[in-house]
Amino acid sequence: MAELRKVRLVAVDCDGVLINDTYLAVIERFISRHGGDYDEQAERRIVGLRDVVVADLIAELCGLEQSNADTLAAIWAEREQYLREHPIRVNDGVPDLLASLRKLDVRVVCYGGRTREHTFDKYLGHLVDLLDPEVPYVSVNEHRPGIEWIVREVIGCAFDEAVFIDDVSRVAEAAREHGTGFIGFPGGPAHRRQRRFMAEAGVRHIVGSLDEITPQLLARIDDELATSEHWSTRR
Repeated sequence: MAELRKVRLVAVDCDGVLINDTYLAVIERFISRHGGDYDEQAERRIVGLRDVVVADLIAELCGLEQSNADTLAAIWAEREQYLREHPIRVNDGVPDLLASLRKLDVRVVCYGGRTREHTFDKYLGHLVDLLDPEVPYVSVNEHRPGIEWIVREVIGCAFDEAVFIDDVSRVAEAAREHGTGFIGFPGGPAHRRQRRFMAEAGVRHIVGSLDEITPQLLARIDDELATSEHWSTRR
């Protein structure tokens, strides 16, 4: 088993990493159906922000003259329709990933934009014993993109003692800003731009399946963080 000398925290995104994406795909579909232009610029502006901010930006793109609450309700209705066609499921390899992380001498937490009851308990509750016993799940909707909140306020470690696993580039950019470890998992068709955005942000480690996130990869990132090389050569 690989030994880590620097990393104390591994934080894993819920929607898009542990369960299939129900965020990017819904936003793209909603904007397209309401006459907006969902292009690269729109995706960079929208993805990874608080719900109320996302609703404002979507209303602007689509020319919707209605309240923020009405836009949010319409987006949630779109999501419910999407889920009838694409039910939420736990992604392949999740139990093995969490089990392998649990064997390392680190705290392992899951985070997401919804409350714990809304998503985590319903779909991932059976895996709670593989996560940190004190803080298995952190809601970050009010603290997006969430890195500073989780590292400083929830866990209390240094930025370069944490590794985040996420499917959107806004989190990668925040990780780079703070010198935090990052693994990108742009895992679905809706993430076609996110993979490129991550590469442009200097992300070294972008995986196509969760079984690529091994103790050996974590040990490599641990070495990079210990020597301040995780972000140093690609900006």
